[in-house]
Amino acid sequence: MPDAQILTALDPVAYLRDIERAWQARDGKAAAAGYSDDAVLVYGNGQRRSGERLRQWPQQWFDFAQDLDIKKTFRAFTGDCLASEWASRYTHPQTGKPIRERGAEFFFLRDGKVYLHHMYEHTWAEGENADDPWPAI
Repeated sequence: MPDAQILTALDPVAYLRDIERAWQARDGKAAAAGYSDDAVLVYGNGQRRSGERLRQWPQQWFDFAQDLDIKKTFRAFTGDCLASEWASRYTHPQTGKPIRERGAEFFFLRDGKVYLHHMYEHTWAEGENADDPWPAI
């Protein structure tokens, strides 16, 4: 589909808000419904999830981070790619420590569904010195 048709067929800000709402509600079914049948999530050191593993992932995350608070920020949309950032907070279930995350992600869309999702993040325990120079080696 040419870029102009994609841009007129989809409101990327509203699309991102729908994703954010599902995550804020910790609704695994709604979060998973946004992926196409052949979708792939790529994250971390090249880890991948697809198929049933991908569809189960949102609920598994919500079960782990039961008090998750997340805010997504729209950054750009071009062609079939929606770019966003997020900031989140939750309590680690084993340690009880408040955890913070910041991340960026790219959603590649086809027919209103995500077929490829690249996710990059940084996670730290609240109170850790996040101002240390990078790389911390």
